[in-house]
Amino acid sequence: MGEDIRLQFECGRILTAYHAAYVCEILDLKFVHGRTFALLRGGTHHFRLPSSWGHNHPFLILPRDAWPHPWPRPECRDINLTLAGELCTPKDVLARNVPVERARIGDLACFLMAGAYGWDISHHDFLCHPHPQHVYLTAYEHANPRVFSTGSTSFY
Repeated sequence: MGEDIRLQFECGRILTAYHAAYVCEILDLKFVHGRTFALLRGGTHHFRLPSSWGHNHPFLILPRDAWPHPWPRPECRDINLTLAGELCTPKDVLARNVPVERARIGDLACFLMAGAYGWDISHHDFLCHPHPQHVYLTAYEHANPRVFSTGSTSFY
């Protein structure tokens, strides 16, 4: 052995990654050739990290009970789901074939650990889509998430 070993850490990523989430609304569910897709209000133009690093980013489906339409609410249960953005490119994918218990149109997809290499490396103005709302929580709002709300359907 006798070789000097150097180990480097990227401290900035570990300090910031856990301090943000990217949240966007599920606009539609598509069932194509045996696969299920959730079309999101947002995508890689807001959160490019999963696409650029080629991984499935950890996410949660946050249910929203409100459904203002008279027709039945589309949903999928116990299925592998691909979460795709609204851009006209097949590379606009944030997670592929990930098992979910339930997802419905109108629910929110919450991508965790979005505080590093999320918004900063994204192509914000691609096709002139609007930017997400950036929301900063107080310590009280963070500790009591039920008091937090926003009218936006995609936000950090």
